[in-house]
Amino acid sequence: SRVRAAGRSGSGDDGRESSAMRVDGVGRVGWETAGMRAARGRAGWKQYSNRRRRHMEPQAQGYAAVLDEGGIAVDGSEAAACVQPRPLSGQDRCWARMDVPGQPMVVSLVLLLERPLTLEQVQSLLQARLLPLARFRQRVREVGGRPCWVEDGPLDWTAHLQTLRLSEPADTHALQVLVGRWAGEPLPSDRPLWRCVLVENVGSGSALVFRVHHCIADGVALLRVFLALGDMPPGANRLQWQHEQARLAAKTGHALLPPSGRWGRLRWFMANAGALLRQLLLGPDTRTLLRGRLTGDKRVAWSAPIPLTAINAVRQHSGGRVNDVLLTVVAGALARYLRDRGARPPSALRLLVPVNLRPYQEEIRVDNEFGAVLLTLPLGMADPLARLAALRVRMERIKGGPEMLANRLLLSVAGWLPAAVERLLLRGFGLKATAVLTNVPGPDQPLILAGVRVDRVLAWVPQIAGIGVGISIFSYTGAITVGVTSDSGVLADPHLLVAAIEAEWAALCARLPAGARSRAAASP
Repeated sequence: SRVRAAGRSGSGDDGRESSAMRVDGVGRVGWETAGMRAARGRAGWKQYSNRRRRHMEPQAQGYAAVLDEGGIAVDGSEAAACVQPRPLSGQDRCWARMDVPGQPMVVSLVLLLERPLTLEQVQSLLQARLLPLARFRQRVREVGGRPCWVEDGPLDWTAHLQTLRLSEPADTHALQVLVGRWAGEPLPSDRPLWRCVLVENVGSGSALVFRVHHCIADGVALLRVFLALGDMPPGANRLQWQHEQARLAAKTGHALLPPSGRWGRLRWFMANAGALLRQLLLGPDTRTLLRGRLTGDKRVAWSAPIPLTAINAVRQHSGGRVNDVLLTVVAGALARYLRDRGARPPSALRLLVPVNLRPYQEEIRVDNEFGAVLLTLPLGMADPLARLAALRVRMERIKGGPEMLANRLLLSVAGWLPAAVERLLLRGFGLKATAVLTNVPGPDQPLILAGVRVDRVLAWVPQIAGIGVGISIFSYTGAITVGVTSDSGVLADPHLLVAAIEAEWAALCARLPAGARSRAAASP
């Protein structure tokens, strides 16, 4: 493969340190003088912050104007983010320290494009619409003994944007091998924690592969970010367009956050302390072929698109929601995979399922705001319709319970514990599930990047310590794609699990009455 890197921003410096204030092409100010560095060393957090504020406040107003021109809807806090370091939240800090060799906490997003884009087009797009967001200009650094988001300096494009050509045959399988290899590679910690690769030749088109560390944001927030990279529909108002994209990204949210106020939160915690205790005392999941020693060698695969109209035909006949139908298919596929390998499936397996906690209409911010539930899948039910009915009941019970908030609290608290204690706690938590499953809704209308249509969107979130399988469900333009990422130590060929998912979907459709089956089969 041939790799070429984008040029550096700025004018000839090394992109790491700067001793003069300036504004570059996207309105970013110069960062840190030698005196500011010395002040940081002598007086720590307070003097460092005050010195940065005096130097950078004159630039904030102009910076905000550039943000608006870049087309990203942000408030004053984004413009002010360059003024002083910001401590990481407990949950962000937890994710920042969670990397282990071969298992970085990195969210991966793959956009398959109808035709090729150039490196210059991609760099221009990212500079105008991604860099205005503070987290994509900042890195994590200790300031005054606390991990903080700090401005990093003029962006070194050679470190963040590259282009690559696949060796022939430049097909989907070749791209999957490449994405799988990257999935086990950490992002350098001495710069902003993201990377983009333009794969120039995938079939007749190209692909953009984004890798973003989970401490920057969760999957729902990152979806919002990358939707904002797209061109507006003709005649659309930018603010209305951005609001609609934020609403879409919050579509799966639940207004389940604890009440505001000190006493309200205390009462909530006292009422739900038992849920947190139950999560902590829950034993390890059943040991199967899908659990074992991880190697750090990652593999990925994804399914053919499944029309949402076909899934709705099943849902309308059997009841429940789209998620219930998809979980039914995943449960059957895990059992089928184990049987095909000569193993007896257990009666149940647990999945760790992240859940967005933002209220439905809340504007999406670039942060982590999610909980998680441990969902028990009934693998022992051979009849897919009976399995669907059981999962529908379990999902309704989970939606009314506090477990997702208890697990959010667990991550937030873990971020403030000593690193060794955090690793021990998360290792125990990782033993409670066999796989991570995410479900993120994408747009119904196609995304357009620099005039080029995005044909498909694929996404994966990382697996916490001890979990070697991740299953992602992503909807885009009326179709569902199921992606699988795995560690070769527990699942050497994720295509086998993808094939089992497709076979279980066919088996579920076959169990429907003739009318419902014909409606599902007739879906485009």
